[in-house]
Amino acid sequence: MRFILLATVAVLALAGCQFAEKRGHHPTEAQLAAAAHREFRTKEGWGNDTYRNEELIAKATAKNSRVEISINEQRGLLLVNDMIAMDFPVATGRPSYPTPPGNFKVLEKKDKYASNLYGKLFNAEGKLIDSDADTRTMIMPEGGRFVGSDMPYWMRIHGSGVGMHIGIVPGGRPASHGCIRLRRQTATTLYKIVGMGTPVTVTYGMPALGTGDAKPTPQVAPRPVKIVPRVRPPVTETPESRSAESTVTPSTDPVEKTDTSAEKPAAITAEPTAD
Repeated sequence: MRFILLATVAVLALAGCQFAEKRGHHPTEAQLAAAAHREFRTKEGWGNDTYRNEELIAKATAKNSRVEISINEQRGLLLVNDMIAMDFPVATGRPSYPTPPGNFKVLEKKDKYASNLYGKLFNAEGKLIDSDADTRTMIMPEGGRFVGSDMPYWMRIHGSGVGMHIGIVPGGRPASHGCIRLRRQTATTLYKIVGMGTPVTVTYGMPALGTGDAKPTPQVAPRPVKIVPRVRPPVTETPESRSAESTVTPSTDPVEKTDTSAEKPAAITAEPTAD
């Protein structure tokens, strides 16, 4: 009798375990990773912090990883087997130098790299005369020199010179000349993982989180309204009009001067852009 009772308990326990598994009491790796990331985004001040799932980062390779960059959020994601391994702040191009959206791949990697477009301009005495020089528009002084901006851990994604690299990330706003700036720890981690051909998506939303990809409406300055004065039609002179003019008594009232200041369009003040 005791043996039958123990056997019954064992059967019920086994059935309970199987029932629990069917009810989803054992979450998958993807579910655990998603829950951990959601918890990170509920913390105060998370927008200036970096989320790292070290277990996923340890499993990351150039083939099972991809990167998403959100222009609207100024955030990036490293996905490993479609699970979020990193969520980090970035700085994309400011309005005058926008980062192009699209689906790209890593084309080049260099741990030491300097820009050949943007940097600092010094005169012959070594004095800094332009801290944001552009080689396409600058005028090189006699004996002067140009020093390109350092961009360590360079990961090119676009033939025009756009890539990911270490740089100043002010947090929450675009600040670059079109590249994607990363904090040092983020850049070094990504540089170790990505390889030639690793997908990099630059978008306005964040597809991995299900957010839309709507481009924000640009702030357009109102067009100036030009006031055109009414012009009287020319009067055709006839013998009758000449006769009438000769009998008209000249007016002694002062002639009213037309104010032409309204004809000038109002000046448009350009919205300042981030440096």
